[in-house]
Amino acid sequence: MTSAFTGLLAYPITPLAEDGEVDLDGLEALVGAAVSAGADGVVVLATSGSGVSFDDDERDAVVRVAVAAAGGAPVHVGAAAESAHRVVARARRAREAGAAGLVLPPFAYLPLDDAEVRALYARVAAAVPGTPVCFYNKPVQLGFDVSAEMLAALHDDGSVIAVKDPASPPSRPGGRVAALRTAGVAVGLSGDTALIGDAEPADAWHTGLAALAPTEYVAVRRARVAGTVAADAARDWLLDVARAVADTGRPVAALHAVAALLGTPTAPPRDTLVPLTAADDAALQAVVARRP
Repeated sequence: MTSAFTGLLAYPITPLAEDGEVDLDGLEALVGAAVSAGADGVVVLATSGSGVSFDDDERDAVVRVAVAAAGGAPVHVGAAAESAHRVVARARRAREAGAAGLVLPPFAYLPLDDAEVRALYARVAAAVPGTPVCFYNKPVQLGFDVSAEMLAALHDDGSVIAVKDPASPPSRPGGRVAALRTAGVAVGLSGDTALIGDAEPADAWHTGLAALAPTEYVAVRRARVAGTVAADAARDWLLDVARAVADTGRPVAALHAVAALLGTPTAPPRDTLVPLTAADDAALQAVVARRP
């Protein structure tokens, strides 16, 4: 399936200087390395990129730098906000800054119902006509789990062309990718442990870790698509890193720590309420040090 949201989509962190300001040089390096290694696209300012923690000017700068660094590869932008009005404003600014598409969760203070979700995506589509939108499904966090029927309605409305669905929850039934494809959308999966492990085949992988170890991740993705086996050492190392990140319970902070260990200096994410523990730091350091 050809879509704006297929292949390996790398989600870089937004690196920060010690004073908390965005390190645009660090971001440029991450995006450039991901694309050079073979990532099919980049998504900035989503969960891994802590998008909701930056103001409009900072977001514009992040998008423009990422677009320039990607050298023509598509750069999509997370557009979550606390209200439909703010979502539309962010969508417009992202497009003006060069975004190829938007990754949008049905975010709200209270969980939305089907009619409200449909109205939200229709409003965004009307505000940025022609801009591809990927439905970012976050059922655990947002209390809304998109169905194939709902995706079909959104696709028929012209509001979405793809979905990013979690691969890891144990309640996820086998065959869900095939079920979601009946909606006519490209189906992507997220969740590094499942992706590197045994997730069912999908049109796209959405991953933050791929932006930090792109060479290894591209090899694993290409091997999976080809039906072959990637180098065991690289795959096993990636899986160990993914598990160590998940074990912290604070995956975005852990990705920042991994980035620093792999050569991209960064402060912790903004507004970190509880830092990683010393044990977390030690575990991440130990697993990163085993990089093949």
